[in-house]
Amino acid sequence: MEHNPKLVSSEVAALWGAFMQNSMSYCTLSHFSKVNEDADITPIIQHALNNCKFVIKEVTKIFDKENHALPIGFTKDDVNLEAGRLYSDLFGLRYIKYMAATGTAAAAAFLEVLARNDVRELFSKTSQMFMQLYNDACDLLLKKGAFIRSPTIPPMEKAEYLQDDSFLSGLIGRHRPLTVVEMAHISKNTETNSIGRTFIAGFSQTAQLPEVRKYMERGTEIAAKHETVFRDILVKDGVPLPSSWDSTISQSIDAPFSDKLMMFHTDSLNVIGVAGYGGAIGASLRKDLGGHYTRLIAEIIQYAEDGAKLMIKHRWLEQPPQNVDREALRNRST
Repeated sequence: MEHNPKLVSSEVAALWGAFMQNSMSYCTLSHFSKVNEDADITPIIQHALNNCKFVIKEVTKIFDKENHALPIGFTKDDVNLEAGRLYSDLFGLRYIKYMAATGTAAAAAFLEVLARNDVRELFSKTSQMFMQLYNDACDLLLKKGAFIRSPTIPPMEKAEYLQDDSFLSGLIGRHRPLTVVEMAHISKNTETNSIGRTFIAGFSQTAQLPEVRKYMERGTEIAAKHETVFRDILVKDGVPLPSSWDSTISQSIDAPFSDKLMMFHTDSLNVIGVAGYGGAIGASLRKDLGGHYTRLIAEIIQYAEDGAKLMIKHRWLEQPPQNVDREALRNRST
């Protein structure tokens, strides 16, 4: 017998999130496409736009087939293509590289909880598409000499086992040198805060509502502080600091994006930040690093909660699909 299973909750979550993220990214990339003047970057931007368009189309197809309501997401009303340049072309390329890596990881992570063949095929293809986009962006950044590498260390002379638990270090006092795994996470989280700081600084400059501008200013300060924390760890360990991201922002005050899109994008960066810190905690054996990450996660969560309240206030936050409230139905029938 032919089996036609309905979408399960994890599949709805994956599809709903993919639609939201890609409709937002499509608007963002449309602005980059309009202002871009670097001919080398043009094909990369078009590649990224095509990826987003593909995901939106396929999710729409599946939801329509299941009579499932499509998210509102983001549309042409959330991007002003007549607005002038806000970020440099090189920053746009770095943004694509960063978001392609995030999209690849998210699609791959969801595969574990997907059962239906069509949904698995979509996310398998999505992961491959964004991985190719990431590699193309990396190749171009390397060609331009603009790829920001992690710190280097001398080659290890021999492999050996640990002799005692002093390797774990304490929260205070002298700490043993960073491992390459810990350095990798510090570099990744520094990059996350650097791109977030630049992006949100542009948002604070062009947001329409004063309370949104104030929220973005606060986010810029938080990202700068977190970036400083990570750089200080590397400095104290005598590790060469990686180059800074291109943080060039124009003087334009014309908003390319709606306040709704900017708030959602900031929330997405918050989610990526918390996930990055969480992964770093599990991979960091030095206790002082765990202390830093735990403290910084709490700050991001509080910032994200305040952002959610602001979005709810202005009816910008879409409610994700949720289970039926049986108690409410029972009370309604009595």
